[in-house]
Amino acid sequence: MSEWGRGRAPHTVAIVAADPRGENAAADAIALAGGAAGALLTWPTGDADSRLLLAGAADADALIVEVASAAAEPLASVLDACAMFAARGGAIIISFDPAQLDAVAAALLDSSAQLLCAPGVADRAAALAVALSARGGAGGRVREDGPESEAARLKRLNEEVARIADVLARIGRGATAARSPIADPVPGADLPQEGAGIAAADVRRVIRARRLRDQYFGAYGSGGLFEDPAWDMLLDLLAADIEGVRVSVSSLCIAAAVAPTTALRWVARMTEAGLLCRENDPADRRRAFMRLSSDAMIAMRRYWHAARRLGGPML
Repeated sequence: MSEWGRGRAPHTVAIVAADPRGENAAADAIALAGGAAGALLTWPTGDADSRLLLAGAADADALIVEVASAAAEPLASVLDACAMFAARGGAIIISFDPAQLDAVAAALLDSSAQLLCAPGVADRAAALAVALSARGGAGGRVREDGPESEAARLKRLNEEVARIADVLARIGRGATAARSPIADPVPGADLPQEGAGIAAADVRRVIRARRLRDQYFGAYGSGGLFEDPAWDMLLDLLAADIEGVRVSVSSLCIAAAVAPTTALRWVARMTEAGLLCRENDPADRRRAFMRLSSDAMIAMRRYWHAARRLGGPML
């Protein structure tokens, strides 16, 4: 038994899966985390069955939902049920395919559910450990493959988003402190508030230049040496705003140049920090769009002008 369940009864985790492969992966993850598999819930076939998820997992400490390979219906109703489960305080992990990213994000990005895109067993186990720890569970550790633990990655993410928000706060000017953390004025700053003179092509050129680091240093490994997803997303949304186009969650995750699961965590954290705003697509409930908040947009435009005045590279 892992340290997770030592000295006490292991946590019970319910599973609902669209196919046997997901069911087996979830069971392996529970075993890796030292938990005990609870109820194996039947995959729903309609709205009524989806609502039964709430009752079927009521006695479990957590719920793992494997939606990979599921058809569009009843996927939407399953995701709605998952959102309700999370809203009621349930610990829930959702595993899905890249093609389902927009649908999952539209339903669950603002919830407490942990979203895992194309995860491995170790990814599921790590997410399960985090979810159960947040509920005050046993304080053991999950065995993980990789040099950095899930908790350490989340801590680093939170620190980096806080740092970026602080930098933009010192750049942004003209908002009140009650509106947003990005409100502290820069004394003496005399920068245009609007985006006059900023060309989307210039922003896109900066983004392409940033990708050159991966091209020329990729041979030294992919250990996150050059990952900077928050700034990559801010630049992409700045260019999109100038171009007058909307950016889906899946497109923004691609722009982040990191794994989709990692990108989703950044999107959620940056939204919480007031840097990003989410807008549901009124024509398709399975899709949501992301944009910079108004204060973040002002700060990004002012940063661009300030960097250009300094004459340095805008990377």
